[in-house]
Amino acid sequence: MFNKSDQRSAPREQLLIEKDVQSALLLRAALHGGALATYFTVIQFFAQSMINPDVGWFDTALRFFDEAIYWVPALILLAPLFAYDLLKLSNRFAGPVFRLRREMIRLCAGQSEEPIFFRGSDFWSDLQDPFNELREELLDLRRENERLKTELGGTAATAPPPQSDVADNGTNVDAAHTVLQEV
Repeated sequence: MFNKSDQRSAPREQLLIEKDVQSALLLRAALHGGALATYFTVIQFFAQSMINPDVGWFDTALRFFDEAIYWVPALILLAPLFAYDLLKLSNRFAGPVFRLRREMIRLCAGQSEEPIFFRGSDFWSDLQDPFNELREELLDLRRENERLKTELGGTAATAPPPQSDVADNGTNVDAAHTVLQEV
């Protein structure tokens, strides 16, 4: 496990860490790229046909392909670079959410070993301190709960049986006492 300083600077090992979010972003970028390419294609084709109105469709298409040879390869070559950059950028907000979710699951399961720390370039790094404070408070409350259970375990045999009264607010004291004993 990384210590605090290592974890803040170590690069992520996975590029696609939050598959749902990052896949949706990639799909959206691909749709935008496809729409942009379609727009350029249509505009270029109609510009060629308006420049030379006497030329037939086939010759206009050939001229279009002559012009497209300059910008289509750039789109094809730059698309993977854009996708990679989008994944790296999205890791800066997907990574902290992934780490928060993973630590919350561990915390619920009682397996939280140490506080979380985000990398220096992560977005939402201001969430780490409140989460760590909440984590510590929960762990303290759990320890206190265990201590009180242990203390009550020795005195439970001498405690008087619960009364079956109704409290002022209308709740059943018996049910409340049962809940407290389970805690």
